[in-house]
Order: sequence, then C-alpha cells, then structure tokens
Amino acid sequence: MKTNLEKWNYYKAIVDSNTNKFIQEQLKGIKLPTSYFFVYPTGKMVEREIIGTHYTFGKEAGRNYYTGKKPTKEDVQQIMSIAAITDFKIEKYWFDYSEIWDEKKGSKSTSAVNFVDVINEKGSNFLDRDKAIKFSEVLIARNKEMEAFYEKHRKTTSYDYYANGYKFLGWQNGWSYVRLDEDGILCSVSGKAQKYVKPDPKLHPEHTQCIEAGHQRIEVSHSVRGTENTVSCPVCKVFWKYDCSD
Repeated sequence: MKTNLEKWNYYKAIVDSNTNKFIQEQLKGIKLPTSYFFVYPTGKMVEREIIGTHYTFGKEAGRNYYTGKKPTKEDVQQIMSIAAITDFKIEKYWFDYSEIWDEKKGSKSTSAVNFVDVINEKGSNFLDRDKAIKFSEVLIARNKEMEAFYEKHRKTTSYDYYANGYKFLGWQNGWSYVRLDEDGILCSVSGKAQKYVKPDPKLHPEHTQCIEAGHQRIEVSHSVRGTENTVSCPVCKVFWKYDCSD
C-alpha cells in the first residue's frame, strides 16, 4: 500500500468486517429486518424502511470517514486506531431509516433508531404489525379519555378552587426536597450521586400520594413569564402553585 487512499480503504475494510461480525453475533441467526413499525404518542402508526446501518465509535475513538477529496495521513491514523477496536457495544449500533411524513406529497424524512430498541421492540418500536396496531389502538383510546378528562375538569385563571372544595398545598418553590440516586434511593443512604430530586414525602404527603397514584392533573399558567402556575388534581381535590420564571 503506497497511497493514503489505499491505506484508508484497507483499514476501513477491517472496521466494516469487525462491525459486521459483531452484529451477526448479536443477531444469533436472526435476519436483519428491512422495515419496522413506529407508533407516535397520538396513536398514529407508520412503517419505517430500514435503508442502512452504522456504528457510532465516538469522537474519542477517531473518525471513520474523511472530508477532503482524498484521505490525509491524519485520516489514515484515525481509521487505523478504529480498526484496532475490539470492544464493541451494542447500544452504539444504529439502523438508518426512511419515513414518509407527508403521504400526499410523498415527502420523506430520514433518521436513525437504536438497534436494540428495534430488535427487542422497546418503547414504540415494533417488528410485528399486529402488536403495533394494538399499541396504536391503546394510545388512541387513552388519548380520547384524557381529552374527555381535560374537557370535564378544564380550569381558567379565575377558577375559585376554595369555593369548589380544593385544598391548597402551597408554593412548590418553597418546599423541602430529598435527593435521590439513579435507583430512587436516598443519596444519604446509598452514598451515590444525585440523579433527581422530589418533594419530601414526609413533609408533603398529599402531593406524594397524588403523584404516586398517577392521577391526571390540570395545569393553568397565569402569565407568559411563568411567574404563577397552578396544578390541581380533581381526584384528590388539592392544588399547588409554582414559579418557573427566570
């Protein structure tokens, strides 16, 4: 190999071979799908055509492409370092897909979806059409229920919560919060880093019970700046406020 292009193509072939070998090991005899189904939160179901695959090595690993007309010496060094990688991670493998988003015009959009999400049918991704249809029907029915709920319990900025039997829990900005790790355990107990916070259940039990019960809530914004927002639960008959302004 004399030229940078010859060297680059040589190492790129190794990268492709290693990647394909890894994917075949993950598939364990399963044929790569040519399409899959995705269901939007609205319940709309679409079929996405798989037009390719790629593996994201990350900037720290180097570039597996070159931008000029021909690869430079640095490009060869980059692809050579990637060719030496043997520790592949399945979460870095992606399907490239095409989707028709405007059926009348035939307009298409392209993007990528994680390999694991499609093969294991995670979230709103499905290989089985019947499963996708059933999930779509569930979402459509659920959305109709939510629309009916919001219409029945719709509130305005002038709504009188007290006159309608609601209890005020206070301004959320001034509440006491507990720090939790990625497993939902108190950081003071696990010693792990904070992942998120939530109102202290001991000091704000009614709010905690409402949230944990998964009740649908109605939210009203009183100003464009977000200085006053009211959240209410028609089931628990409680409401609280928060300020999300800058």
